[in-house]
Amino acid sequence: MNFQCPSCNATLQGTPELAGKTVKCPMCSSKIQIPEDFGKPPEPDAAGDKAAAESTDSATQNSPKKDRIDFQPIKGKHPSHVNIWIAGGIGMGVAGLLLLIVWVGFAPAQDAESVGATGYIYQLLLQRGWSQVVTFFLMFWCLAILVMKFLNILRQERAMLLVALPDTIGKEIDLQNLGEFYKNLLTFPKNLRNTYLINRLRKALEFFYIRQNNPEVAQMITTSSEVDAAKVAGSYSVVKVFLWAIPIMGFIGTVLGIGAAIGGFGAVLDGGSDMDAIKGPLQEVLGSMGQAFDTTLVALVFSIILSFPAASLQGREDDVVISVDAYCVDNLLKRLDDGGAASNFGGNSDAGLMKAIGEAISENQSEIMQRFEAAQKDMSLNLTNHTEQYEKVAKTVDKQMQAIDERAEKYEQRLDDEFFDTLDRLRRESVTAVDRQMRALSEGIVNLNEVLGDLNGKQVVVKKKGLFGR
Repeated sequence: MNFQCPSCNATLQGTPELAGKTVKCPMCSSKIQIPEDFGKPPEPDAAGDKAAAESTDSATQNSPKKDRIDFQPIKGKHPSHVNIWIAGGIGMGVAGLLLLIVWVGFAPAQDAESVGATGYIYQLLLQRGWSQVVTFFLMFWCLAILVMKFLNILRQERAMLLVALPDTIGKEIDLQNLGEFYKNLLTFPKNLRNTYLINRLRKALEFFYIRQNNPEVAQMITTSSEVDAAKVAGSYSVVKVFLWAIPIMGFIGTVLGIGAAIGGFGAVLDGGSDMDAIKGPLQEVLGSMGQAFDTTLVALVFSIILSFPAASLQGREDDVVISVDAYCVDNLLKRLDDGGAASNFGGNSDAGLMKAIGEAISENQSEIMQRFEAAQKDMSLNLTNHTEQYEKVAKTVDKQMQAIDERAEKYEQRLDDEFFDTLDRLRRESVTAVDRQMRALSEGIVNLNEVLGDLNGKQVVVKKKGLFGR
């Protein structure tokens, strides 16, 4: 639909979903607001209609009169669209509420000998660093997107139950009753109007009103099916980003935990041989190792939990698009009556029409099978990539465990060597001190014996000095 820039009077165009939004003019770069209502389509040119009427053959001149139909633009996003920011707000709100419940109700008592299952959940979610909390929020954000996609698919499947082209209006669809069929599509509730089925039928009727050619309508339906399939595949790109980001956050937590553990070994070694001094730093090292492995474990579990419903929902939405194709073939293409316009591509009109429909159906089915095969290949490739990723993670974890075992053995050997060296040094120092004391005692005894020998019964007089001493 067209509108004009108020600054440079350039004629621009936009889709109905851009109505009311502010954009920059590509000609003058000024900001303009797209009108809310583009207005009704322009009236047909009388001179052009007269010239076209004169150039038509007798078959076209005998075709039914084309009444004026007020076609309404399709408003809203594509049926496959899901607002990721609303999903993010919902997911983060739910994740925050669950973390609050865990923080309040699952915290273990400080004097408890064992934490139990609830205490382990508390430690797993709230005591494993910031990366664990981010992983938890990303998981629920992605889960909220999948829930919204699921509800959207349910709405699309409910729309498939509608009698969109009732036989009460007419057994066949031609220019005389086309407007009634179109108005019937607009009578459905708003939540069912912007669906794959109703949008496809509205576009097909509008195209048939303009071209009045069944084969071209069939080709247009095929093109619309391809566009819908591409939109469906693109709508799951954000989910795939989350499935990639969650394991990456787990690996980041692993790297942070291992780095903290390696840094804590210095404090353990500074404690020397005092077991009480190294007990605290050693507990911090073990806690860092717990963070390293728990973050990877939780991230991989979340990734597996989200992968299966994501693949299932994408396949289910593809089935809805295929069902819309089948509905158009069974309820629209078979009933379209172009008033003999199909004779332009040769032969009897009915035979040419059936031939065109058969070719369109065959081509559509072939393309559907090709998309099916491509989807199976993509799923197989994704499964292979996940398997390779899990193998790489397992190898990385094994290498880390081996490195930790080697460091632990070296540390244990070092502690043993230092302990025995200290004991040997203390033993030698004790023996030396005892020897010195024994030699001093022996010398005192010898001196005492010599003094006693010199006295030999002599009387020893001790004089006391002082004023009254004697």
